Amino acid sequence: MQWEYHLVHLNVDDSSSKHEEASNPEAASEKLKGSLSPDFLKDQFPEQYQENVGSEHPALQLSKFLNKKGKEGWELSETIKIGKMLFLIMKRQLD
Repeated sequence: MQWEYHLVHLNVDDSSSKHEEASNPEAASEKLKGSLSPDFLKDQFPEQYQENVGSEHPALQLSKFLNKKGKEGWELSETIKIGKMLFLIMKRQLD
């Protein structure tokens, strides 16, 4: 029996406060000691501080991805975490 492998890399950041600062203009303004207001930051960096309205939860996104790969014959065989990187190792039988 021969196997074909497919690796998927996911960035994993366990630091929720880091993410909160990156997407929160109030926290960023405080970090800058008020030198730039939250409104100014939102206005000047709209991509950074846009609301994620309508975006799917990451678990749902991953579930859809895995279901799609499953329909292509891939099976999730294991995961490996190296630093902030998470690798999904998938395999399927070669014909």
